[in-house]
Amino acid sequence: MQISIKPFSSSEVESLAELSQNTFIESHGHSATATDIQDYIDDHFNTRALLKALNDPNIYFFKIVFDNQLAGYSKLIVDQPHPLTEISPIAKFERLYLLKDFYGYGLGKELLKHNIEIARTHHQKAFWLFVWTENENGLKFYEKNNFKIIGDHNFKISDQHSNPNFVMLKLL
Repeated sequence: MQISIKPFSSSEVESLAELSQNTFIESHGHSATATDIQDYIDDHFNTRALLKALNDPNIYFFKIVFDNQLAGYSKLIVDQPHPLTEISPIAKFERLYLLKDFYGYGLGKELLKHNIEIARTHHQKAFWLFVWTENENGLKFYEKNNFKIIGDHNFKISDQHSNPNFVMLKLL
């Protein structure tokens, strides 16, 4: 079992877009209408939007490769305050997605540990994130890794649909 975690480069934007779309559909595809999900994907996981984020010096995308297969990715935004906490500086852990075929190998924990180290090198004191209230596996994972619920957030999928989320916080 070989695991590697490396940054996504801007030359890999198409691979990131495909992975982002696939993991979002696997994890949230049933949470709204197919049209709403597709519109969200078209808006947020297109190469233009992802390239802009890849070129932002405060945003870090990491890919995790398991036995030479792209298994998932994460997105970390440093110096991203949230109104429910006064902790500063603080990072937003915006995405931690694995393809379902790679669940159960401890890859999520490895990606989390890697992002904690990156946040620490940027002197961040904590992480915050949104997690869908119906994502039982995600909630268990974050609670097991010492994230605490500090509030609620309506995650807008479309003008017609939002998913209830928890805001969670982890001190670093």
